[in-house]
Amino acid sequence: MPQFVRFMGDNGLPAWGEVERSDAAGRASGGLLAELPPEHDPSYYPSLMRALEDGGGGDPFQAEPGMILPPVSRPPVVLAIGMNYQDHLGEVNAKNEEDGKPTMPQPTEPTVFVKFPASVVGHEDAIVLPHMAPSCVDYEAELAVVIGRKVVNASPANALDSVAYYTCAHDVSARDAQLEGPSGQWSRGKSFDSFCPIGPYAAVGIDPNSLDIAFVLNGEAVQSSNTQNLIFDVPTLISYLSHSMTLLPGTVILTGTPGGVGAFKDPPRYLRPGDMCQVTIEGIGTLRNEVAADDYTGYTPPSQFKGSPPPPAPAPASSPVQDDPDLDMETDFDLDLDPDEEDL
Repeated sequence: MPQFVRFMGDNGLPAWGEVERSDAAGRASGGLLAELPPEHDPSYYPSLMRALEDGGGGDPFQAEPGMILPPVSRPPVVLAIGMNYQDHLGEVNAKNEEDGKPTMPQPTEPTVFVKFPASVVGHEDAIVLPHMAPSCVDYEAELAVVIGRKVVNASPANALDSVAYYTCAHDVSARDAQLEGPSGQWSRGKSFDSFCPIGPYAAVGIDPNSLDIAFVLNGEAVQSSNTQNLIFDVPTLISYLSHSMTLLPGTVILTGTPGGVGAFKDPPRYLRPGDMCQVTIEGIGTLRNEVAADDYTGYTPPSQFKGSPPPPAPAPASSPVQDDPDLDMETDFDLDLDPDEEDL
């Protein structure tokens, strides 16, 4: 299961390499891929897909902490899918029953929304609680699919032919902006700057429909599932979306989040300054981002401000996943989760 990294090269330009060694401190090393056209060139993605297939083998590289870039620089759009894990649907309906609300039926087609490209950040970048909606910011671990060639009207049988690679994603969501009041808007609530961390690595040669996925918050596993629990699997999603619109190279598809999100905890658990967020997906790696407060001091209409930012989180306990500099993420995927424990 090869892993690849996009990083800032010594010449100040992005470069790609095959990861042969990585650690929890944020270092990655291996061999460079073949030189690629500029990222704005129409031949970039075809060349990248060929290079990923051929693998590394070029000059050695060492990507130090802070050099790793998002695996997609300018996605034309980030398409996201709501309510696509059976365990997440279950927790939503359990809450609806508790509140005396109607339960949601089993979806018959995917629920689609968008996150705007400016929300994309990378590994180790800060997730910033927005000044306009800081109080109900939730976490969602997701498998991301990156499209490598233009695709229209694909069938599920050939949909995966259009995939360039897979990566980890965090669908950060301001629940008040997304859901509450007459102005609740999904795209706005999910598109604040920094609300779409992706990375750190791109993986090929994996089965997207059988991957362990987890979210670890300050050292505690709060989401734990497997993509086998997807209601609509990856080929179905690509086919469905490609019948709705042309999927351009670089399009990012977020495939949904498992159960265990903060809004359905008792009491709800929203992100606070200082929180450490980790999305770990089998065969890909761990995407890590710390939460920060927004230091913006401009005018915000009182009717749109939802309250003061929550207090900083206490310092997280030491975690072996974070502290072991010799961790090989390619081989040491193990969250010590109980396989018999029910999904949250």
